[in-house]
Amino acid sequence: MNNANIANSPTTEERSSKGLTYLFGSIILILVSIIYWPVIHADFIWDDWASFHDTPWLTQGSQWTHYIFRDFNSWTFYFRPLVVAFFTLQVRLFESTPGPMHAVSLGIHIVNTTLVGVLAWRLAKVSGSDARRAAWAVPSCMALYGLHPALIEPVAWIGCQFDLILTMLTLLGLIANISIRRNIPRAAALSIIFFLAACSKESAISFPLLIIAFDWAFFARVQEANFFAAVRSMLCRNWLIYAGMLLAGGAYLVFRHWALGTVTSGFEAPPLPLVARLQEICFVYLHYLKIIVWPISGMNPIHPANLAAFTALSSHSLLMMVFAIGIFILSSYFSVRHNHPAGLIILTATFALLPVLHIIPVQFELSLYHERYATVALAVTCPMLVLLRHPSPPSIQTLKRLAFLIFISAAFLWFSFSIVDIRVILPMWANDISLWQWAHTVNPHASQAKGNLLHAYIRDRNYDAAHALGSEILSDPAPCASCMIFIAKLAIDDGDIPRASEALKKLEHSPLLALGDMLHSYRKLPRQADISEVELLAY
Repeated sequence: MNNANIANSPTTEERSSKGLTYLFGSIILILVSIIYWPVIHADFIWDDWASFHDTPWLTQGSQWTHYIFRDFNSWTFYFRPLVVAFFTLQVRLFESTPGPMHAVSLGIHIVNTTLVGVLAWRLAKVSGSDARRAAWAVPSCMALYGLHPALIEPVAWIGCQFDLILTMLTLLGLIANISIRRNIPRAAALSIIFFLAACSKESAISFPLLIIAFDWAFFARVQEANFFAAVRSMLCRNWLIYAGMLLAGGAYLVFRHWALGTVTSGFEAPPLPLVARLQEICFVYLHYLKIIVWPISGMNPIHPANLAAFTALSSHSLLMMVFAIGIFILSSYFSVRHNHPAGLIILTATFALLPVLHIIPVQFELSLYHERYATVALAVTCPMLVLLRHPSPPSIQTLKRLAFLIFISAAFLWFSFSIVDIRVILPMWANDISLWQWAHTVNPHASQAKGNLLHAYIRDRNYDAAHALGSEILSDPAPCASCMIFIAKLAIDDGDIPRASEALKKLEHSPLLALGDMLHSYRKLPRQADISEVELLAY
């Protein structure tokens, strides 16, 4: 054996550390599977019913070829053909049974947790970490992602396979960018992955930024101390990839325009003053950072938007803006100037969150933020934790031991709370009634919680609970147009003319009737003259 082969062959310690990494990583995957296993017994929730159960095109005929490209679940401006095709395959294979589809979601989550480990291992090698450290750091990154409570929502809600598949493709792209050495195969692989990611969910727009961030952190800045030399090094290594992703993005826009007739979202938000928009962005940004670090408090399926809170500039909102902008500026500075791991981690998380920070003013959600929107940010930041090093000097052994004990204690508490949180919250995502009872308890005046809970009661034929909730809603001054439709329909079925009249009166002047589906539902309700020949009320 020549000297080159001897130098390249792994040592006994490296083989041992790699074996331990596989062992601990497998234990983490088994643990994640066990903790999330109850999800396979869950039912459809939220819009899963309309998406996978109540729509005949899914299970019969060839209309699915139309809905893959447009009008899925009546969402006019959604263009996610890859995942919609995958949904169609599942529905036809499993005959609209939720259990197997939940198993698929859990399976994708396990795959993503594995990919987080692979990416962490690659980053450890690129950054020069020793194999012994990687043996425990890589499984720790996997555990942090796989057991992160913010991922309860995408794992438990079948409709969130959009987020899971986008995350999987993003991780595959980052791994390919590090692993494939030849320029042309690397450029081809990343261009294809970017196109597929864009066809999975529109927030794939952050994918090229993540590739650039990883190029800067692990190739350009490591090799060159000078800023401009580092930029040249990065462009020399990956200019073909950037050109390929630019072409892939253009191909996606052409594809989207062919399918929808437009490339814009169609969800233009109402105009806000610049200061109000900046407050909203900073508020959402800080909440997503909190979700990444400590998601356990404040979790809920909805987080209703109160845009009126951003119209006035208070001392609290000013402090919030300074804090959020300061985090971004400092992370950018330490990333660009010093290639500091903490700055790189925060900046990478920011890039991943850009599509959901309301920077582009669109309005398609009743909530300001969702835990599931942090999925990609978690997937790309968890592997980067292998870059962190002990901050104290090697000579101060006492401080090192103390810091290590604090770290171990904090990690133990975090994982303990996370596991308990998953097992407590997972049953709340098991069916619509549990989900919306939870949302209604936390947000008693939110129209989305009230309307969906009332609909869930009616779907489940729990009419006593529906009547009780209807009475509560009628006495609640907070508007809920969809609730009034459900209450009126229920009252008409019961022959309760006064109750139906009361609901229709509250509904008639609601500005929400401008929404197409709600206006259609309202018009299908009988007028007072049709309800009773005795009681006639003018409308």
